[in-house]
Amino acid sequence: MLDSVSSIAAFATQMSTQKAAQQIDMVVFKKAQDMQEQQGQNALQLIESASAPASAIDVHV
Repeated sequence: MLDSVSSIAAFATQMSTQKAAQQIDMVVFKKAQDMQEQQGQNALQLIESASAPASAIDVHV
């Protein structure tokens, strides 16, 4: 009887640990996804700022 209670407790602890690990993995994944989205937005802003109209370029030397 004591052995089965111990086994159930060990199993419950293992399940709880796995659930916590999965939650941490999801938080890390979401953070990486947010960072990637921000980098994409920054790249678009850089491209847009680099494409100035030809009339705005000073070619006088």
